[in-house]
Formats: sequence, C-alpha cells, structure tokens
Amino acid sequence: MLIQNLANGQEIVLSQPFSVSQYQNAAAAGAGSYDSRFQANYRNPVIDGVSGLFQTATFSLDSRIGKEVEEISRNYFGYGILFVNDRVMNGVMQNNYFTANVAYHIFLDDNLYSHLAGGIGVTYTRTSLDNSRLRFGDQYDYRDLLTYASTLENIAAYPKSLSFNAALMYTRHDGKKFLQTGAMVYKYDKPNVTYTPLNKASDFSYRAFANADISMSETDDGDEGNSILFNVNYLNSGTKNQLTVGGYMGLKIKKDYDALYKMYLGCMYKLNQSYSPTLAFILNKNTIGMSYDIYTNNVTSANIRMSAFEFTFARKLDFSRMKYTDNKAGRMRTLFD
Repeated sequence: MLIQNLANGQEIVLSQPFSVSQYQNAAAAGAGSYDSRFQANYRNPVIDGVSGLFQTATFSLDSRIGKEVEEISRNYFGYGILFVNDRVMNGVMQNNYFTANVAYHIFLDDNLYSHLAGGIGVTYTRTSLDNSRLRFGDQYDYRDLLTYASTLENIAAYPKSLSFNAALMYTRHDGKKFLQTGAMVYKYDKPNVTYTPLNKASDFSYRAFANADISMSETDDGDEGNSILFNVNYLNSGTKNQLTVGGYMGLKIKKDYDALYKMYLGCMYKLNQSYSPTLAFILNKNTIGMSYDIYTNNVTSANIRMSAFEFTFARKLDFSRMKYTDNKAGRMRTLFD
C-alpha cells in the first residue's frame, strides 16, 4: 500500500505586523523619522498548555544612505537587513531567513510630508533538522541507522534556497496624522528537506496593508496628544488568505520637551482565527508591545486549545527626525514609525 502526504508550512503571521516593518514591506527600509532603527519581535504559541512547540523571532535594522544630504537632494536610498528564526518543537527543526533590502524614497511635496518608496530584496534561507532528537517508536529512530547497512532515510543535510521580493509603499506623515499603505510580492522559499523529486514548488505570496494613526488634538504643530490608530493587513499565500484588522486608542502619558511617553491599547482580529488584545508604549526613543492571541473554534475541528504570546521592541538610533530639513520636526510620532 502506498500512502502519500502533502504538507504545507505555516506562513508566519504576526499579531503586531507593523512591529518589524521590513517583514511587512521591503520598501520600509530607511523610511521614517530616524537615522537608523532596530526592531524585534518574538512570538510563542501555546497549544494545550505546552509552550515552545513553535517559536518565531525576528530582528531587523535599517538606515538611509546620505543622512546629511542637502535639501536640494531630498530623495534618498534606504537599506536594511532582516533575520527570521522559525523554530519547531524547541528547535528540532529551524528555518532561518536572512534578507537584505534596498529602497528608493521619492518625496512628493515641498514640505516633505508625502513620499513614495519602491523596494527590492533577496532572501537566503537555510533549514536545519536535528534528527538525533526525533523519536517515532519503531517508525523512526536515528540510533537504528547505526545498526543497519542501508536505510531509507531521505533527509537532506542543511538544505538552503534563495528567493526575492519587490514592494511599493506610500506614506503621508505630518503633525496630525500618519497614513501609510503598501503591497509586496515575495517568495520566501522553505528549502526541500528531503531528496524526493516530488517536492512541491513554493508559491508566490502577496501582502497588502494600510496603517493610520490620527491625532485627536486640534493643533497642527506636532502636539502629539491622544490619537486613534487603525491597521489592516492582507496576506495571500497560494490558495490561503489571511486578513487581520485592528484598532487602538493612543493616550499621551507625558510630554516633556522632545521626550514623549504614550500608551496604545486595543485589539487585533485575525479573520476566523483569533483575537489579540494588545498593549504598546512609546517610551521616548523606545517602543515596546505585548499581545496575547485568543484563538476561536474555527481554527481546527479538533478540540485543541491554542493561544500565543507576542512581544515587540524597537529602538530609534541617532534619532534626529531627518537632519536635512526642519520641516520634519513637526511630524507626530506614532507606533508605526
């Protein structure tokens, strides 16, 4: 009897997708009110009380070329790197993605409040499998391989792949609002972990998003008071679709000269999947966020209880609100930046 199984790897879907901007859109490299920026996200799903079965950690760093450019050369290049570590069963299998992105930013108005960006990137992926930790009774035990002259083991050693992405993004950022929308096509290949010729080729994935953070103050001078924030994120990966929507209330805690302390409280909703209550803070140059996924019964027909914790951190480095123009000093600061 011949039994054939087809399995598709789970696409990485974050509950705070804006927390690692380059994962959401390659054109985000070098965009925003900073010279350089570091972002990190850690996600740990819990299944029936068991933690560590799946873990995802992302880290990114981006900056711009020519931070001190003259005002007559307002357009600029941004660049960034992104690292994603996706672990299964406490590291029995790991997919490591390393992406390098470059983006070109074109300002559309004299005040430098609106700009269009196009980005491209290349991703190197390497998969590791620790078969010494695999145990399936008499079906598979790596120790038995030492006692037989030949085996039917079909696992490749450290498979790797190379893939590409391309993206567009529009941003409007002034003293009263932050509006942003973009789309990206990419192919984050997971390498074939076996030598079989029947491996299915990876499909292209498409991501589109829209972000908005609108000040509730009546002034237009960067007062940075309370605000209301919205996020929509759509992902298409082959025949699979995922829509995430969310809203937050931003409440100013303290504003002292150039230091801003602000709290965002709200919830994200993954359609037919989970609710994610979220708490985030802007703490001057730092941004931190915490969310907890509460999964609905539509996720699986089995009686499995699922949840997930997600933590984010961002740090603006050499923060100067774009040194080459004073017009940027009036822009509101936001969780998206």
